[in-house]
Amino acid sequence: MRILITHSRFLLGGSETYAITVGEQLERLGHTVSLFAGEASDEGRELADSRGLELSTGDVATLAERDDVDVVIAQDAAGAYALASAREIPQVFVMHGFASFEHPPQGLRPVPPVVALNNRVADYASALAAEPAVVRLRQPIDLWRFRPAGPARPRARRVLAFSNYIEPDRLAMLQAACDDLGLELTSMGARSTTSVTPQQRIADADIVVGYGRSVLEGMVMGRAAYVWDHGGGDGWVTPESYAELEANGFAGAATDEIVGAERLREDLAAYSPELGALGYDLVRKHHSSARHAEELVKLLNRVQAPAADPVNATMGLLVRSEARAEDARIRIGFQLREKAEEAAALRAELEELRPRLAEIGDAGEVERQRRIAAEKHQQAAEDRLRGVLGSAWWRLTAPFRRLTGALRARLRPGARR
Repeated sequence: MRILITHSRFLLGGSETYAITVGEQLERLGHTVSLFAGEASDEGRELADSRGLELSTGDVATLAERDDVDVVIAQDAAGAYALASAREIPQVFVMHGFASFEHPPQGLRPVPPVVALNNRVADYASALAAEPAVVRLRQPIDLWRFRPAGPARPRARRVLAFSNYIEPDRLAMLQAACDDLGLELTSMGARSTTSVTPQQRIADADIVVGYGRSVLEGMVMGRAAYVWDHGGGDGWVTPESYAELEANGFAGAATDEIVGAERLREDLAAYSPELGALGYDLVRKHHSSARHAEELVKLLNRVQAPAADPVNATMGLLVRSEARAEDARIRIGFQLREKAEEAAALRAELEELRPRLAEIGDAGEVERQRRIAAEKHQQAAEDRLRGVLGSAWWRLTAPFRRLTGALRARLRPGARR
């Protein structure tokens, strides 16, 4: 089959990594795979290039003109609508989240089946008015690219915060817990550094703290994985907690537990190297990307193509416009948070400098008062001098001073007699 995987924007995140992972596996099964996105970042292009997958970008409306596609794995509704505007092409929609552009195309008939990678998304998709068929698959991990790089240390030394979403205040909380325990904290993600090959950074760590797919990538490399991020935390991934945490997509909301600073320190202090080995076993057993691709092929072979309708092109334009507005809102919100963080940092710096500024101000005031006192003293001396020079006594004694001066000059050594 000639398979096209569509994406709204191809950046460097979980949904992009999913597309690359399944694309590789589908090619290993002998299928031809290509990727399309409305736009792509430099990191996204680097990711696709690093795996040898073709990524094209441009106006989503041009998808209606493509005749080199047999089936579609859509990850954005605009692309799904555009592909169903001119011809009948079987589609499967992979839903990763709840943003408007991630919603399945409910206007197609029949509605494409929705692949959900956790129960949170599956429950949401099942509640949609269009009632799409929901296929629950697990997040696929490439077991060849991600595997243990060495044994876990008996005692933890380094923690990796692996996330695109963790907020500075939470990162500061994690930093404080690591400082208390003598652990080195490093980070990787959109707020720090990114990489299309995160394996080495994961291998260098003993504990991976994160959200969603990053948790699984830590586990498969034999590192203890801890679910904690912008949405809360659920703690260590263990054979006992795995099913509940996986159903929630490792999003930090599987339990009613609230992980605060004290709980965070206690949990990290309870690190065991066995967690890494058990985590690897769990991923190898449940998250094989090869098996995931096999299930996708079965689904693509039996799915019914939506009816072609020119109206779908208009639907695609509307969805794309909404996605752009949503993207602008998210981007502006992110920029506002950055500015707020900068302002908070400046306020904190000002508070730290305030005592020193007060000292400098006090020193300046002392110097000013000293200068004023000196000026007053000089003025008083000048006034006294003027008073003496203008007195009657000074005028009456002037001849005597002249005579005394002449005698001194005559008596000075070397003076002519």
